[in-house]
Amino acid sequence: MSLTALALVTAAGLMHALWNLVLKRSSARLLVTTWALLAGAAVFSPMLVRAWPPPPQVWPFACASALVLLAYYTCLARAYERGDFSLVYPVARGTAPAMLALWAIVFLGERPSASGYIGIAAILAGLVVLGAAPLWTGRHRGPDLLATLRTHARGSGIAFVVAFLISVYSAVDGAAVRHWTPIPYLVLTFGLSGLVLIPLLALREGTRVFRVVRTHTVPIALIAVMMLGAYSLVLRAFQIAPISYAGAGREIGIVFGAMAGWLLLGERFGGVRTAGAALVFVGILVLAVAA
Repeated sequence: MSLTALALVTAAGLMHALWNLVLKRSSARLLVTTWALLAGAAVFSPMLVRAWPPPPQVWPFACASALVLLAYYTCLARAYERGDFSLVYPVARGTAPAMLALWAIVFLGERPSASGYIGIAAILAGLVVLGAAPLWTGRHRGPDLLATLRTHARGSGIAFVVAFLISVYSAVDGAAVRHWTPIPYLVLTFGLSGLVLIPLLALREGTRVFRVVRTHTVPIALIAVMMLGAYSLVLRAFQIAPISYAGAGREIGIVFGAMAGWLLLGERFGGVRTAGAALVFVGILVLAVAA
């Protein structure tokens, strides 16, 4: 992967970790995310207008991506309600590259090199360490331990669903930007997702959907800018580097996210989670080189 692509995915990883941190600290996560999707699409809509119309072959990708994004942001908000940021973020982001590699083995008949298998094993080992942190640390006993394990299991379980959705939309979007430029494509998919989510949420939340815009203006604005900015950088990297390389390299955000959860949210981290996050990160690097 070129230095330009590496710089793009590193910057994207930092921005992605930051907007996830802002989302974690919000009290209305799915509503904030939905309005951020629409706000980002609105701000950059002139670029969509200038590039209109999309090539015909882009529409299937855009519609598929929008549907996956609906599920992704819904599950992401739920994951942050159930688990620590420093657990959910590494599991969700770190599992996706391993899933892509496993799918390639099962469905495409690919055979990774020895280093590829090492990378997959390192990622999975890191996830086990992260998910089993309460057992490894021994800080909880009896009912406290069981309660902590239940909390971590809920957070980790939905984080794996998030990872699956990440791998799907990454593959779809990576194919789409071979036919169109990243920002207009993102404006289209973000706008489609937001326009579908708002009516659905209004049925459930009523007028709270619109009050959130007033009470959470700053988080919505921050997430809108960083969300679209980060993924635009990733899609640009997809254009100049193999998707497997760039898709794995972007997960440097795992390190940024785990540190943010520890430093800014006061979440327990310690040596065990440090080791788990490090294993995931090293596995991703090995997988990227082996791809």
